[in-house]
Amino acid sequence: MASKKSKKKYDRIIGIDLGNGLVKIRSITREGRPYFKTLPSAFAFKKDAGESMNNKSLDVDVFEIDDVEYVWGLEISKVDDIQNVYGHEGRYKTEAFKIMAKIVMAKVVHDLEIAPTEKILIVTGVPSGETGTSCEEEIADAFYGEDERGIHEVAVNEDEHIFKVEHVEVQAQALSTVMGRYLDEEASVEEEGYETWKVAVIDVGSGTTDLDIVSELRRQKTYHSVKKGFRDVYNSIRECIRKEFPSHTVTDYDLLHILEEVEEEATKKGITYKDREYIYKPSKRAKAVNFKKAMEDGIKEVVIGIQGAIMDKWKDQTDIDEILLVGGGAHLFEDKISNIVYGITIPANNGDSNVEGYYRYGVYLNNLEAE
Repeated sequence: MASKKSKKKYDRIIGIDLGNGLVKIRSITREGRPYFKTLPSAFAFKKDAGESMNNKSLDVDVFEIDDVEYVWGLEISKVDDIQNVYGHEGRYKTEAFKIMAKIVMAKVVHDLEIAPTEKILIVTGVPSGETGTSCEEEIADAFYGEDERGIHEVAVNEDEHIFKVEHVEVQAQALSTVMGRYLDEEASVEEEGYETWKVAVIDVGSGTTDLDIVSELRRQKTYHSVKKGFRDVYNSIRECIRKEFPSHTVTDYDLLHILEEVEEEATKKGITYKDREYIYKPSKRAKAVNFKKAMEDGIKEVVIGIQGAIMDKWKDQTDIDEILLVGGGAHLFEDKISNIVYGITIPANNGDSNVEGYYRYGVYLNNLEAE
């Protein structure tokens, strides 16, 4: 008689990439439909958002945590006074990061109607330089919260929720990118080649770019982190805009929205990069600013750092089976990086590759528990 499989340990699997700039979430609904969210990595105190929200219907939710109300959502950047969750050393121990983590979890619990009795597995990750350090414990603690049992009590849009984080699994970001290609959505093997392949990963983040090697599904200890990322591109664009509007503030999220709109239109209409226009126009009566040259200058600045690291760290590329270029806007760096690295692959989900890998690895872990 066939042996009966044991019950899976976790009821819900949630992949969360709480990055410097964007929060990305991956899970499934109770009916098994994919659940994706990409939102700004910033929140606001509701009391500070009052004026911005008056007479407007912003796409934000209200979260009550420990008797304090916060707002967060797609249009959080339209609130005047927001709390950005930026930083590097010690970031996971800050109150802002802990609040952001709880807000993100509360959003998922609310959207997916997760019951208090359900056990949640959260899979997240850290960059190369933080792998194997105390940062892994610090980010896990941020999701567990102050209750050592991992129990959280929150309200979302006045709906009260209690939920339990049973376990937080922390992965290296580069490994998660590869795992997301090795496994399919049900955590079955989709490409067994990764079991023997040596894969190089170039991950262009917000503040840093990581170069990693994953060999036979194991991340190698040799890595390099370049202190340049997409925020350097945004800063170059901002400098261009300030020449026309010295007192005007432009957020990363404003610029990201423009880049996404240009990319979407170009894809629909078949517009080549050469013919694309990148325009910022703060109001109907204001002068339009074409920031394409400033964007390209910023990209060049980041690429110089990446190329230097590749030449120094990956002198011999002959034994590398695949080179993955990931991170939001990866396609903007492809041509220049390809000058010194041939055969680059940009995954279709390059901006979400980390969080997709987190989710699929979580499903894989849960399947192991049931065997």
